Parts: sequence; C-alpha cells; structure tokens
Amino acid sequence: MKNKRQNIKSQKGQTLLITMLILMSAFLVGLDLAGLILHELKTNFFVGESVKALYASESGLEYELYRLNKGNIPEPMMNNGTNFTIQYKTREGYKTIKSIGESNGTYRSLEILY
Repeated sequence: MKNKRQNIKSQKGQTLLITMLILMSAFLVGLDLAGLILHELKTNFFVGESVKALYASESGLEYELYRLNKGNIPEPMMNNGTNFTIQYKTREGYKTIKSIGESNGTYRSLEILY
C-alpha cells in the first residue's frame, strides 16, 4: 500500500514537471512570435516613411527644374510633413542637382546630371 502512494506522489511530480515544460515552451514560442510581429510592424513603418522621403526628393527635383526654366517661383508647401533640400555641384563641365527628401528622420535622395 505504501508503495502505491509513493508511486502516485511520484507521478504527480512528473505531471507537474511536464506541464511546466509545455507551458514554458508555449511561452517561448509566443514571445518569439511577438518579436517577429513587432519587427514586421517597424519595417512597414519605415517603408512608408522611405516612400514619402523619395516622393519629397522627386518633388524637389521637379520644382528645381521648373524654377530653372520659368524663373523665380515660390517653393512648394509640403502638406504631409516632408521636406527637401537642393544641392548643386559642377564637375567636368556638367552640372548636378541633388534633391534630398526627408520624412520623419528617413532620408532619400535623387540626383540628375545635365
């Protein structure tokens, strides 16, 4: 009789240990999935900001080319929180216009040679 009770107590300990291992494994898998989802959300946010910065840079180039052809015109107002800066360079007889677009700390640039 005593042997049966010890066997049952031993089985309860094993069951508790197995349950803890299963719960711990499920927790680690959940934590890993949460990290993956968070990484994807951050990536999607930065892709959106990158596209905005690229469009701002393109707008800067278009503005500068139009200004060179038509004369002095006011700089466009960017309504989506982006802006651009224009840089000029002259190399080997060619002029380069570089437009750097910025959106929420993300920068993209475009450059034309003429």
